[in-house]
Amino acid sequence: MRKDRASQIEHLKNAVLVVLFFTTILLLYLLWSLDAQGRFHLPDILPHREAQVVVDVDGAIVPDAIVYGMGDGSFRIRNEKTAGIYRRSLSHLASLRGDSGVSVTEISEEQYTSSGKAYRSLTIHFAYRIPFAELCSHYDMPFSTGMSSIRSLDELAFSDASPESLFIADTRRGQYYRIHASGETDLYAAMIEGDNFSELPICYTIGDILGGDNQRLMPLMAESTLEPVRWHEESEDASLGIRHALLESLFGENLDFVRRITDHPGNVTYMYGYGQKTLTHQVDGVLEYKNEASDAKGGGFFGDLKTALTFAAAHGIWNGSGERDSRFSLAEADAASAGKQEGYRFSFRARLEEDPLYYEEGFPLTIEVLDGQVSYCRSDLIRAERTTASPQAREAHDPANVIARNYNHIYHTMSGNPLTVDQDVAFQYVVSALRDIRTGLVRIAGDEWLRPAWVVEVEGGRRFYFSLYEALPIGASR
Repeated sequence: MRKDRASQIEHLKNAVLVVLFFTTILLLYLLWSLDAQGRFHLPDILPHREAQVVVDVDGAIVPDAIVYGMGDGSFRIRNEKTAGIYRRSLSHLASLRGDSGVSVTEISEEQYTSSGKAYRSLTIHFAYRIPFAELCSHYDMPFSTGMSSIRSLDELAFSDASPESLFIADTRRGQYYRIHASGETDLYAAMIEGDNFSELPICYTIGDILGGDNQRLMPLMAESTLEPVRWHEESEDASLGIRHALLESLFGENLDFVRRITDHPGNVTYMYGYGQKTLTHQVDGVLEYKNEASDAKGGGFFGDLKTALTFAAAHGIWNGSGERDSRFSLAEADAASAGKQEGYRFSFRARLEEDPLYYEEGFPLTIEVLDGQVSYCRSDLIRAERTTASPQAREAHDPANVIARNYNHIYHTMSGNPLTVDQDVAFQYVVSALRDIRTGLVRIAGDEWLRPAWVVEVEGGRRFYFSLYEALPIGASR
């Protein structure tokens, strides 16, 4: 009996020693975490965050422009409120899936261009390519194997040249297709039904207006209500909230440490491990997150876009609601890779109400997804102080004269040649390089005002900005 009691006491002592041992380790862990090396334990600084609403993927995919062909060489162009027309085109595309007689034919660029210029037409333009098979899968539109030849698209078109057809183009690859329904449904008439485009700006090709054979479009003239808008960086509270939310993503439930490093200008970098994950908060308000993503399964265009938007929502950058005075839509989607990892880099452009907002350089939000994980995020968000007054529309400077007055400036900047050249050579060089010209607000470095501007894009994606009402150079991307 005494032996049993002695054994029980011995076991109890051992248990107490084990508890004391682990308690000592825990206390030492807590003491060492409060060292003087600029380290801190993340849960001590992070507030509790409510779950964010994830933006709808479809809401971020917005056409860059809708072009109505009048059949006489003139066009009307819509740069705002384009999402609804795109959704309508998808419904017509979906209606073909039950058509057993549908046929797919590859056509020439000349045939495609003619259907849009020589006939009444409607063309939906995107600034990026969308994989066609993924588009069909995303919207539950299974098609026959005849569709497999269509790899991707950046244009959807309907034309009176073949009213029962839908045209698909990948202009960057030079691939054009006609999907022909077996019935007699007038898809073109259905697409333009109820559209009021008579008040949209009249456009012609750049070649028709300025000479040459450039087939991109340019408006003859434009009216605008755009006025300068004062802007400022995100408030300190909002900036801290986003920063803390991004820091939270570094750990999850991991109890490791983060090192905080502050450089001379005042940029603060939070580093996990040996730099596998870093978050830098720059003095100008920019937040930049980098992550060495591990090998996993990629989600494709739509899956990676959902991952990017989920990340932005979960970390307080943007959740798709109307909380901010600006909204975002996808501006660029480029294939990205790092070693064997593949994915997409998505760049988002902002709008103030319906007015597009351009940055002289870069975008307000860029997120890269590799193998299904966010590997990079750069956030450069601002607040605008738009007044409640409704400005009156007034005539903007003639876009053709914007080019005529500034082609030397554009030429010398593009070519890097400061020497005087033949005027006609410089003019034709610029005219052939033009890719787009439209109005918007632009944030110029060092300027506290968003400026109304003509945004002129040339080949290679470079942009030049000219004051909307005076046609004076105010900035350019590098």
